[in-house]
Amino acid sequence: MSKMLNWFIEPYSLTINELRYLKEISGKTESAKERMRIRELQAFNIVYLLFISGFLILSIVYVILSFITAWYAFTSLIISLPMIALAKRMQKKRYFKRRDAYIKNDVSLIKPD
Repeated sequence: MSKMLNWFIEPYSLTINELRYLKEISGKTESAKERMRIRELQAFNIVYLLFISGFLILSIVYVILSFITAWYAFTSLIISLPMIALAKRMQKKRYFKRRDAYIKNDVSLIKPD
């Protein structure tokens, strides 16, 4: 049960830490373009949280509805859980590797796999 709960909480903790990091480096940077890119990344992270929250709420509501209506209400989990997993994977595998390169507008900063 703990692993499953951590699986659902992990995107929130990672994104909140990311927002803190972006706020911290926003105060240190002097370039207006970098600050603009940091704000864009902050907005992206907020939208990411809304995306994850929407699918999480969808999962919870349909699990509850499945007990009220019938078993086929579980079919929403076929969509929502893979979407959450895909979003988490994209955040870890692509976003974190390219974040600093985007802020500095320097392709050479992209971290290799």
